[in-house]
Amino acid sequence: MHRAITAKTEVVHHRCSVKLFQWEMHSDQECKVCKHFEVSGRGTLRRHTAGRGRLAGATPNMLIKYLKEIAPTPVSEHHLPVSSQNNPSILEQLTCRVCLKILQQPLELLCGALACAQCIVEQVATSTTLQCPCCSSDAHLVPSHIRPAPDVILVLLNDILVLCVKCNREMKAHSYEGHECTSCLTASEERTAAGILKRAVSTSPDKTNDIHTGDQIPPTNHSSQFKDFEDQREVLTLSDDERRALLDKAGILSTIEIGAAETLAIKAGLAIPWNKLRLLRRWLKSSGICLAGEERMRQISCQIVGDNLKGEIAPFSFSLPSGGEEVKGSPLVYIPHLVDMVVNLLDENERAGLLTWHDGYIPASEVWLKIGGDKGGGTFKMNFQIVNVAAPNSVHNTCVFCCFEAGDSVTNLHVALDRFKDQVEHLHGMKWRHYTVKVFMCGDYEFLSKIYGLSGASGCYPCLFCIIGTDEMATPLSIRGYATRRTLETMCSDHQHYVAAGSIKRDAQKFFNSISLPIFNIPVSQVCSPGLHITLGIFTKLFHLLEAACHQLDLELALHTTDFTGPSSSFSKYSQELQNLSFLQTELEKAQQSHEELQNMATYMALVNGEKSPLAVKLLKQSAAKMKSVKALLPNVKTLCTAISQMAQEKLPHRSGEVAENMKNFINLFSLFGKCHNISDQNFIDEPQIHALDQAIQEFMAFFRDTFPTATVPIKMHLVEDHAVQWAAAYHVGYGLLGEQGAESIHAKFTRLSLAFVSIKDRVKQLQCIVKEHLLSIEPRMVAAIPPPTKKQRT
Repeated sequence: MHRAITAKTEVVHHRCSVKLFQWEMHSDQECKVCKHFEVSGRGTLRRHTAGRGRLAGATPNMLIKYLKEIAPTPVSEHHLPVSSQNNPSILEQLTCRVCLKILQQPLELLCGALACAQCIVEQVATSTTLQCPCCSSDAHLVPSHIRPAPDVILVLLNDILVLCVKCNREMKAHSYEGHECTSCLTASEERTAAGILKRAVSTSPDKTNDIHTGDQIPPTNHSSQFKDFEDQREVLTLSDDERRALLDKAGILSTIEIGAAETLAIKAGLAIPWNKLRLLRRWLKSSGICLAGEERMRQISCQIVGDNLKGEIAPFSFSLPSGGEEVKGSPLVYIPHLVDMVVNLLDENERAGLLTWHDGYIPASEVWLKIGGDKGGGTFKMNFQIVNVAAPNSVHNTCVFCCFEAGDSVTNLHVALDRFKDQVEHLHGMKWRHYTVKVFMCGDYEFLSKIYGLSGASGCYPCLFCIIGTDEMATPLSIRGYATRRTLETMCSDHQHYVAAGSIKRDAQKFFNSISLPIFNIPVSQVCSPGLHITLGIFTKLFHLLEAACHQLDLELALHTTDFTGPSSSFSKYSQELQNLSFLQTELEKAQQSHEELQNMATYMALVNGEKSPLAVKLLKQSAAKMKSVKALLPNVKTLCTAISQMAQEKLPHRSGEVAENMKNFINLFSLFGKCHNISDQNFIDEPQIHALDQAIQEFMAFFRDTFPTATVPIKMHLVEDHAVQWAAAYHVGYGLLGEQGAESIHAKFTRLSLAFVSIKDRVKQLQCIVKEHLLSIEPRMVAAIPPPTKKQRT
């Protein structure tokens, strides 16, 4: 038995039209409505199904249509905020048992529970069974089980106190629709607000603008509210505060909210600590700009860096002013899981679509990674860079994974970098996705020599890539041919023989200057020569030749134009000192380099074998003797510089023929060197360019040897002559792409970060904060949040 509709009346109660229904008990077989819902799709009658399931024939669409017909007219389209002045017990009776909000278009179920019409509709549309959403009983949701709420419920709903969403005014629900809102705009204010919105919409990328309700204002070319507003002079006359107040009054969102990732990018990009960010947040909030909360930002920061950053005090060696070395603790910060950091950055770059293979110059099956280090700003920084990006040498692509406050001596490098030996070896040849990682080494020549255990440019066999003596480098390549190439195997073998012979420094040349084992086992063929330092070094060499020629020219001119009598004249002494210039400078450089090498070896042996090691004591004594010879040269250098300064003040006549000839040679020399600029290029080089580079290097070296037959060929010129073309032919790129430029540019960034955290007294914690801020700033999501610079348009 069910209750059937027998009459329908309409009652108007306070602006609210309510449909009332009366029901009476009846039989299913006699009710046309019940029969309508029990008829199947083909028109045949079906029996009720047993158990808890859908009733046969009661389709959801039919039931939804029925619910919409019997639901009362709503007071508002949305749930209104309820005033706190209402009686709590009454509010409890007027609460929907499904959404737990104040009833909206209330309906009564068979179990007596009240629910919003929309809540029941959603239950019908989403549920697999038409059970009661309140009691989940066998009282299924069928038309005969649902009826409008009693009249008393409707009266109470119309009399509760609600709040206006615009003016926050308190009123009864039945008077909400017709009340006069104090925040409603006047005609003039409406036109002005429309103008502000029109300007905002026209400048937005998608031609829309968000408001409080979450809706969107349509594009300007389809919005009728903007068609009659052409003159926007009223908008321009408003101040920022007046404009913001007008938008707030119109219910339009005038506050700009910046997300947590973007706020973190601002912090990292501006290199500001948390306390300054809080001050910035208060300033911006006063102008309607809200930054994300600090807690959420710290969560993102932990997700990026996590616990993959350690700091400690490590034993590093330092030079003493009086000579010798001392070992003392100094801050060291490093990433313990280097492989994880590399993989994470590769994943993030791939996710952001930033990986590139440079038009096929990098093999499609490989990902290139370069590792290097450099000292600057008081700290040594070991870093890696992903080459498969548009700008490999960018500061945003340079990840520092080890940083310490000490010099880059061989001893200190072993203390800091030996922990990464296995990880770097694992990276070389590692599989990422379906790519093979190929690792390159980069840095200045002194750093590379220390990494591979060579004594450096001052040794008898100074080249990292081949076994060639300093005397042989003076011979043209076309005559002597290429020397034997070095490999990791030959370096390790030479070092073993050096140790077996007693590790005597003066005998290092017998073992091709391999005085220690390589720190990283990266093949020598994948070591990139320092293109930046090579270019600057050769230019400095040529400039010094020019300077020496000018001094010599001054001397010859003075001798021809002035009558000097007596060997004890001041000019005769000056001439004698000038002739010793090259010799003294060369001896000074050799003595300083030898002193530094002896100190490094002594400290290294002391750490390995103990401070009282006989070999360490012997090396320290040799170092002290070398230091005395260096100090003995300093007075001669100062006397020479003083004599040159005095003679420079005098005006000497010129001989135009000799000057012109000298200047012509130097102009040609610098011009030929300028044609070798491809050695430092970071762009890829094709075969014709490689051939042109080879010709330019040959012409430059030939002219240099012919013009300055007595000048020495330094190691940097040898690297250009013997190895630049071989490198270009192997990888079709100059030294710039895989060179040391990225490591050089990171020092300025760390200097700025150190100023931001200067208030932290703990040196380890301070260095940790600097490195952590650096790691955040290079994360691809943080880099993508940085807005590009706006180019100024020329008027």
